[in-house]
Amino acid sequence: MRHFEFWPPRLFELPYYLALLALCARHRLSPMSLAKANYALDHGELALGSKYATQMAFDQSLFPATLLLSDGTSGSGDQAKQFAEEHGFPVIMKPEIGSVGKGVMRLADSAELDEAVTNLQSPHLLQAYIDLPAEFGVFYVRKKGQGAVTGINEKHFPEVVGNGTDSVGDLARKHERFSDHWTMFLKDLDTQRIPDSGERVRLSFVGSHTMGCRFTNDTDLASPELLEVLEKFAESQPGFNFGRLDVRARDSAALSRGEFVIIEVNGVASLPTHMFDPQHGLRDGYEIFLAHAKHLVEVAVEQRHQPMELLPLWQLLKKARRNAQDLDRLQRRLLEPSVADSR
Repeated sequence: MRHFEFWPPRLFELPYYLALLALCARHRLSPMSLAKANYALDHGELALGSKYATQMAFDQSLFPATLLLSDGTSGSGDQAKQFAEEHGFPVIMKPEIGSVGKGVMRLADSAELDEAVTNLQSPHLLQAYIDLPAEFGVFYVRKKGQGAVTGINEKHFPEVVGNGTDSVGDLARKHERFSDHWTMFLKDLDTQRIPDSGERVRLSFVGSHTMGCRFTNDTDLASPELLEVLEKFAESQPGFNFGRLDVRARDSAALSRGEFVIIEVNGVASLPTHMFDPQHGLRDGYEIFLAHAKHLVEVAVEQRHQPMELLPLWQLLKKARRNAQDLDRLQRRLLEPSVADSR
């Protein structure tokens, strides 16, 4: 049986949702009111709304420079060009409703940027590239005004080691974590190149386990210095009390010192991704997962008095399905050139 990280998500997550329902019943809390844990964000940041709006709800000093592009018109092209001139290449472009790394592009020059903007069919974020080698997920929970780091995972990007015989593409396909999703980033590599024996080739820059990242439980990196920076960040938005910050840092020591850049904020739908450490058994994973269910309900109960506009459940489910379909279409469109080239 494969490690639970690779189980169908809905299968693995089912006990978590059942636990949430049971805890909500115990506290006489409507399941929809779980969103009130992050009452200032669109439905608590369920990963169904605007990533740009979520980012703009906070002080921007820890984020990379970010621009919202609405479409592929000439106006958006001019904005993108000016942004790149100011911040330099490469730049990152990703869907405003992004999830699990789908549709994320690293654009190396003006030609790639022009092509990407011209083909835009939905709002996207354009971000300055953060040239820091290490990426982490830091889970933050705030109860009764006191914040805590409840988990940290480092994201180990997939790489291959040359043997002097096989190409990058062949080595990638033999990788133990290879999946069809890897086509998204392999198309940007010279997959026919044969690396020297012992040469290490990093394959992906997207910090998602769907895109090959291995997560480890590095919660021991939590420190008073890190928490102090997070508390100051959270002070800029009292309506954010539960979620995972995806950050870039120079290394683990820098993270512990509180030196990092936030690349994305995830809210009430956040997974405590340190549970996916391959060293964890299923029981370990569920202990972490269900502990965060308890955190979420306790925070939501504390904030249940907050006014918040919430869509009916059926509308949220419809929106989730539409977003997933849009992302899948975007993903297929981005892969079309590589499919044609492979023929």
